[in-house]
Amino acid sequence: MQPLFDPLLSFDLSVFSWIQSIQNGILTPVMIVVSLLGTKGAIFFLLGFVLLIPRKTRKLGVAVLGALAIMTVCNSVIVKELLARPRPFDLTYDWWQAVYRYPDFVSRPDSWSFPSGHTAAAFAAATVVFCQSRKGGLLLGLFGCLMGFSRVYLEVHYCTDVLFGALFGVIYALIAVLIVNRLYPVVYPVIEEKLQAVFHPEKAEADT
Repeated sequence: MQPLFDPLLSFDLSVFSWIQSIQNGILTPVMIVVSLLGTKGAIFFLLGFVLLIPRKTRKLGVAVLGALAIMTVCNSVIVKELLARPRPFDLTYDWWQAVYRYPDFVSRPDSWSFPSGHTAAAFAAATVVFCQSRKGGLLLGLFGCLMGFSRVYLEVHYCTDVLFGALFGVIYALIAVLIVNRLYPVVYPVIEEKLQAVFHPEKAEADT
């Protein structure tokens, strides 16, 4: 699927040239930590589970986890495999290899490049939160921008992977919010019962 992305390579290479001009010993460790926080969407899944605990944010937690589940399936199982864009360090064009050098700040991911899963997860979570809290959503969105920037800074993704990852993340979130708004009233009693047993087992036993 390389030819599909050929028109984007000139732009992506120019971004890498700028990125390489600002890479330094202070910024690089920060970008590595930010990137690691988003591995497999871990920090965003954690956010979703934390939101499940208080009753007033339980629906929001379900929506965040739903968006991340949709993102995981669509990004990793469908889009990445369907489009199969090589990572920057795996692109085989002679002209690219002649002008591009991977900095090896982090180990080389073995999945396809397009779109960025880290960024999609960040923007999926941010969009869901924004639907209920604009301030919280904007703060999470800023972190999502930092997450996406870290992936380009470390050169494990092209800039266009990150831009489309953000777009796809928003779409996954809106789908999740729509589904949860429709189904949550139906499944709420089941969710409440299960969570009550997990977080307040003594009350669950008393009720029975």
